[in-house]
Amino acid sequence: MTVSKLVREIWEQPKGKAEAGGRLVDLPEKPHKKKKIKALRPSDILNKKRTIYDFEGRFLDSFGRPEKHAKWFITGPSFSGKSSFVFTLCDYLADHGLIDYNNHEEAGGDAQTVADKIEKHVRPEVRHKIRLYKAAMESDTHETMLDRMMKKASADFGVIDSVQHAELSKRQYLNMTDKLCSPRKGKSLIFINHWIKNDYTKFLKHDCDVKIEVIGFVAYVESRYGGNKPFVIWEQGAKDYWRKKYTQVIRGKYWPGKKK
Repeated sequence: MTVSKLVREIWEQPKGKAEAGGRLVDLPEKPHKKKKIKALRPSDILNKKRTIYDFEGRFLDSFGRPEKHAKWFITGPSFSGKSSFVFTLCDYLADHGLIDYNNHEEAGGDAQTVADKIEKHVRPEVRHKIRLYKAAMESDTHETMLDRMMKKASADFGVIDSVQHAELSKRQYLNMTDKLCSPRKGKSLIFINHWIKNDYTKFLKHDCDVKIEVIGFVAYVESRYGGNKPFVIWEQGAKDYWRKKYTQVIRGKYWPGKKK
């Protein structure tokens, strides 16, 4: 047998097979080469250039200076000022980029109640930077929020209102945050959560960088970026709700369920 004929016969054999004793036998599969872990030295972390939002005033006092790819968690009972706080926050964030507000409540954002909040809390000159819609977290037939925010020149901030109404699962949350809340993609996501405490919501809260609980028109803040001063949403409403405890609350000396 010539060398060329032998090579041709070997080439024509089925992949993963070899001839032994006049018959084809299975070859052991070649193990896939694993990607190496990228290990960072302290100097790599310290010298890395980061995109940080330079908050000022009371936003700096409460939230510090968040990185561009931060995750926010907002919760609180109904009629506590949560929606007013979110639109106040969106008004400020609009100075730093575009906002996609995925509203699964209040007629998908096209309700008079939403119009009233925009009129009261969002400046006319930045309203064009906030886009409201209702998009599924997962769909084979319609554009999802993730599809939209993965596009070039898409929004810098994404709001999901609410986690429960959007039926956001833990798997979808991890997939979305892995793809969007990374230094390379640089998106901030804000998750609005009903005042429910279960294993899933505890996981969301623990995973997020800025954790906010709104009660009685005051937002109690736990931020990894500094600040952490309680944020007063509506002063008169807060005074009426907290009464004698108002001063302690706004100074961060008292909050229900928190030990000081």
